[in-house]
Parts: sequence; structure tokens; C-alpha cells
Amino acid sequence: MQARLTRKWRPRLWAVVLLVLALVLCLPFAGLILFRFYDSQLVQQTEESLLTQAAVMSAAYAELYAGAAGSEPPRGRAVTGEHAVFPSLSVNRETVLPPRPDAKPLSGPAGVPYRNIAARLTRIANAAQAQTLAGYRFLDARGNVFAGTAETGTFLGHVDEVQGALAGKTVSVARTRVREDAPPALYTLSHGARVRVFVAMPVFADQTLIGAVYLSRTPNHIFRFLYGERFNLAKAAAFVALSTALIGYVFWRFITRPIQLLIQRSQLAGHGGQAWEPPDQLGTREIEELSRSFQSLTGRLQSKQDALKTYTAHVTHELKSPLTALKGAAELLRDDDLPPAQRHRLLDTVDKGGKRMEDLLANMRAFSLADQSAMAGSCCLDGIAPQMARAFPALALRVENGSLPLPVAACTLGILLTHLLENAQQHGAQEVLLTARRDGDAVVLQVQDDGTGISEGNAGKILQPFFTTRRDSGGTGMGLNIVKATAEAIGGTLSVAAADRGACFQLTFG
Repeated sequence: MQARLTRKWRPRLWAVVLLVLALVLCLPFAGLILFRFYDSQLVQQTEESLLTQAAVMSAAYAELYAGAAGSEPPRGRAVTGEHAVFPSLSVNRETVLPPRPDAKPLSGPAGVPYRNIAARLTRIANAAQAQTLAGYRFLDARGNVFAGTAETGTFLGHVDEVQGALAGKTVSVARTRVREDAPPALYTLSHGARVRVFVAMPVFADQTLIGAVYLSRTPNHIFRFLYGERFNLAKAAAFVALSTALIGYVFWRFITRPIQLLIQRSQLAGHGGQAWEPPDQLGTREIEELSRSFQSLTGRLQSKQDALKTYTAHVTHELKSPLTALKGAAELLRDDDLPPAQRHRLLDTVDKGGKRMEDLLANMRAFSLADQSAMAGSCCLDGIAPQMARAFPALALRVENGSLPLPVAACTLGILLTHLLENAQQHGAQEVLLTARRDGDAVVLQVQDDGTGISEGNAGKILQPFFTTRRDSGGTGMGLNIVKATAEAIGGTLSVAAADRGACFQLTFG
């Protein structure tokens, strides 16, 4: 319970997948964050348009004024970057000015030239407004509006941008738009829907400031653009939704579902003797390889479990005989009138039973540690043969192809050969031939002796745990099983090969 409480929180795979899908789905909408940037672009486009119109209107204003005043027509300036004007407005809280002040009454009557050209300029302004939706005001040198589309006959000289124009500068400003109706709530996301652009440009005739043109227009905004592209946006939204659904299905089909099936199969494996079976749908190649690894692992664990059951049964049976003998001898030894000769026989029985149990326990320990003692590496028979000859002086060892590398560590090969040579010596062998050879991609180590050999009836049982033909002389039947377990721990196998005389065992390393 404590382990359950202290276990770190981990998100579910489906939660991670949903989060990824949500991020993918939100990516297109993240582009809406660029509203502010796009708003500034739209405002600058409006400013640039007004600057262009103001330049045309100021040229017409100057031309008509020169004709009405009887002076020479204005001379054009050379086309250079010195007098060019460029859009510069930026829409943010700091740069957007309050609404424009209301117009005031006239400061005085307009001059004759202004009155003579007022009607013509007004017609030009009305015609232009029908196409551009901009507001046009023509001001004299004092700031009075004498012609235009609105506020004619009023004074605007107190407005900041108009003052700048009457001082000889072109001024562009963005002011908060005053609406008669409440704007839609969605428009609050766009600055462009809440401002109006004003441009004031001075007008010169023969280097003399004669007035200014004052233009205004509400810029286009993103929602008007989006509404115009609503069908294309709907198609894009449908494509994004379908793409997200497809990505989710791919995740579910090839990752989430196969992993869930693997978890379910792993939880069921081993219950009621069920073997682990890979699911039918394995998704990706990596999950298939993971499934095969699970199958191999559970197969090895099942084999270990079966071996443990068999091993436990054999150990119980093998230890039962010496324990029974020890128990009987102990009961008889309690008799004080027991003859000395019989007492010695009983003590021999106790000693023999104790040695039998000691051998069994030593071999069982070696068998249980076979996986730990097994190490892959590289060595050859020529390097290990002298050590084996010293350990078994009664055996004549011969080596063939002793320089061939074997894929096993020298210490592990020593364990394997020790048990095999000990088995040969116990069965009356005088000579043992060790042969290393290649068999395709595998390397084979063959150990052949000239002992009593293996009978046909025992050939299929010789590698079973605790099987021995020398039980009466103290054999435990564990030596070959230790060799077999050690070889399998490094990917090898132990088998019995046919031999004309004696016994022949093969260690195959593939």
C-alpha cells in the first residue's frame, strides 16, 4: 500500500496522445494571435492609401488655387526620396490617440480664391469618396474647412494633425473610432476595428503654404477579411479536423491499442498455466519487436518456472533417502547395548548420508548459479587444455583444432569442461578427445571419451535433472545439467552425439 502511495504520477498514454492532438488542432488557431500584427499592416495600408490620395488632392487643390488667384501653375518637384512620405503608424495602446476633437465655428470668412474653387473641390471629393469611402476636407491657411465631403464651414485648426500640416509637415495619426452603434464583441480582438486613420498634408503654391488637405478613413480589419474568406476558412477547418482525427486514429491503431493489448496479455500470462501469446495487431515494427521480446522473456520465465517445479520435486525426492537413513541411524544409535561393529556401520551410514546431502546441496547451488557464472567472451582450447590436464591427471587429453576461437570466456569454458571431464572419468574413461570445429555460422566443441558410454535406453534421459547411473556410488545427476544450464545462459546448447565407443557430448555456440 505504501508503494502505491509513493509511486510517482505518470500520465496515461491516451492523455499524452490527446494533448498532442489538441496542440495540433490549436496550431491553426494560434495564427489568430497574429491579429495585432495584421491589424498594424491593415492600418499602414490604409495610411499609405490616404497619403497617396492626399498627394493627388493637394496637387489638384494647388492647381485650382493658382488658376483662381491668377498665378503661375505650381512647378513639380524632382522625384527623389527626400520629399517622399511612407506609412509609419503602429496600432497599440501608446500610439492610438483619443477621438478627434469636435469642429469649431469658422474663424473668419474664406478668401476669394478659396470660394471660387470650393465647389469644384467638393465635386472631386464626393466623386472620390464614392470609390474610396474616405472623408475629404480642404482647409485654408487658417484651418477653416471651405470644401470637402463633411464639416464644410467649420474650423479644424485646433486639431493636432491639422496644426502640423499648417506648419508644413505631413502628419498621420490613428485615433479611437467613435461609433454610433455598439460594435460586435468579436471586434474587441481587433485594434483595426476600433480606430480611424487621419492624414493631414500641407498644400503649397509657389513655395507658399495655402492650406491643407485632411483625409480620414476607417481601416479594413481582420474580421472583414475572414468573413470574405469564410468558405475557404470552413474548408481549412474541416481539413484540420479531419487531419487531427486521422492522426488520432493512427496513434490509436498503431501505438495506443497495441500497447494496451500487450499490457492485457502480460497481465494474463502465467494465470492458470496460460502461455503468453502476442496480440494479432502489433502496430509498428518496434512494438512487434517488443512483443517478440515479451514472448521470449515469458517463454524463458515459464521454462524457469517449470524447471523450478521439477527441480523442487527432484530435490525433495533426492534428499528424502539420505534423511530417512540418517533418521533411522540416529534412532538405532540411541541404544546403549548396540554392538560396536553395528555402531560403526550406523556411523558409516550417517557419514555417507551427510556426504550425499552435502554433494547434492553443492551441485544444486552450482546449478542455481549457472546463469551468473556464465560469461560470453573468447578463448581457445590450446589456452585451457593445460589447466584441464593438471586438474585431471588420470585422463589423457588430446586437442584438435585448438586454435579455433570459441565464443565463451575462459573461466566459463573451464566450468563446462570440468563437469564433462569429471563425468568421463567417473564412467571409466582413460582418454578424452577435445575437438573444436565450425558448423556453418555456429562453433562446435565436441568432447568424446573412451569410457563405458551411454546405453540406448538412457540416451534420452541423460540430460534430465538428477538422472544418474551411479546413485549407489554417490552420483547426483547434476553435472550434465550444470553444463546444460551454463551453455544455455550464453546462447549455446548441449547435446548427445552418436559415438562408436564411449560417450560424445557437443557444445554448440550459435
